[in-house]
Amino acid sequence: MMNSPTTSALGPLVAVYGLVGHDERILILRDRHAPAYRLPGGLVRPGESVEDGLRRVLREQVDADIAHLDFCATVELHGHTDPNGPPVYELALLFDVTITDPEAVQWNEGEVRWVADTDLHQIDVRPAVIAERLRSGTLTAETPWWPSRS
Repeated sequence: MMNSPTTSALGPLVAVYGLVGHDERILILRDRHAPAYRLPGGLVRPGESVEDGLRRVLREQVDADIAHLDFCATVELHGHTDPNGPPVYELALLFDVTITDPEAVQWNEGEVRWVADTDLHQIDVRPAVIAERLRSGTLTAETPWWPSRS
């Protein structure tokens, strides 16, 4: 008889995050009781395409529809911590997103904020590896793969 596998034994989870831009600012969220902000995004459900997962998550989180999206990067997140569970291994797919009505963005579960790149230095944004790439300006089309130790 085999033991039940853990999340890490099953391999990486697939998550999608949107770099939602408007007027030279990006959208970040903070859950009602969370200390840090985060990019809009979440896990792709079994059987769901990556694009459909991103569309679903943006509708659920900020009641927004995607007008246009472009793939940016895949980020390998080892030991990424979910506040409600154990550390997980996640492959995060990052997309540059334009939404249909950025002025109408709202979220009932916490705070919505549009920030300029220069403001990111004073804000704790998760996943941290993505925030560091945004702060340093190293988010480029020439580096679409970010291994866990880059």
